[in-house]
Amino acid sequence: MSSTAQLGFEDRLRREIEEIERQIRELTLEKQALERQLLKARRASTVLSDVSRKNSLTRILVEEKILDALRGAKRSLSNPQLYREAKAIDGNLKSSTFRTYLHRMKARGLIVSAGTNGNWRMPSEQVVLKTFHKQVT
Repeated sequence: MSSTAQLGFEDRLRREIEEIERQIRELTLEKQALERQLLKARRASTVLSDVSRKNSLTRILVEEKILDALRGAKRSLSNPQLYREAKAIDGNLKSSTFRTYLHRMKARGLIVSAGTNGNWRMPSEQVVLKTFHKQVT
């Protein structure tokens, strides 16, 4: 085999190896995302036990992600910040669906508006206790 042919062969092999490494990185990221979803689903298994529709499962997981983000925040979070968090659960989540989730959560007393610019925060403990009491009784 000539040295030119040898170099061409080696270059082709290097490109194939690089492509395989790229695919492995992508698959690893996808696997990690699925593992995170599995952990969240296991954590929420008691809540999810009566979920029969796929949309309901996604909604519950997104709502949990929103609540986790707000619990961990020192101040209110904006719609775009929460939307990025929610997209980690469902990459295909539409912004209109996301806003519907937020308003349903607000109606249930899980979150409250923080100002007029689309910011959200957790309600005070008193509000949470009243909401919980209403749901239990």
